[in-house]
Amino acid sequence: MKRAIFIILGCLIIFAIIGGAGYLFYQKQQHNELRQQTAEKMIEKINQADPSDKKNPFGEDKKINDLTDDDMQLFIHEMAHQKVKADQKWGYIRITQNRVDWLYRALDQNKFTYEKTYQAILKRWKKGDFSKVDQDHNAVWKLQGGTIGKATGLLSPAEEKRYIEARSKK
Repeated sequence: MKRAIFIILGCLIIFAIIGGAGYLFYQKQQHNELRQQTAEKMIEKINQADPSDKKNPFGEDKKINDLTDDDMQLFIHEMAHQKVKADQKWGYIRITQNRVDWLYRALDQNKFTYEKTYQAILKRWKKGDFSKVDQDHNAVWKLQGGTIGKATGLLSPAEEKRYIEARSKK
């Protein structure tokens, strides 16, 4: 009798764990889809912006001292797409010196959870050093909970030019 109760309780616990894990996975997927849709709308607006605008080269109303970790991750991640190889890339923001400088200045005006990561990336980019942009992409991609689209290397200059041209036509 005790054995049957233990078996039933064990099965119930296993089902509860599986059900809970399934629910959490579903919720995360829903959150990621909503986040992706919001990001796509935002990126479309950004790509129509004037990248030489000193106030905000990303074309948003947001002031430099209002940037959040999510903003910083989105901008760095989407700009990195210009230079990396990946099976899938969602979104693209063209890298400009003004955009990199603006994000770098934001580090002095805000507190970010992952400030050291952003600073290391932007410090190199500010100098025109994109030799580790695939690693930069993946560092931010992981912070965003990335599961698809890991960077696997760098685009050649010719591949990058074709990528920019293809994205500019959209």
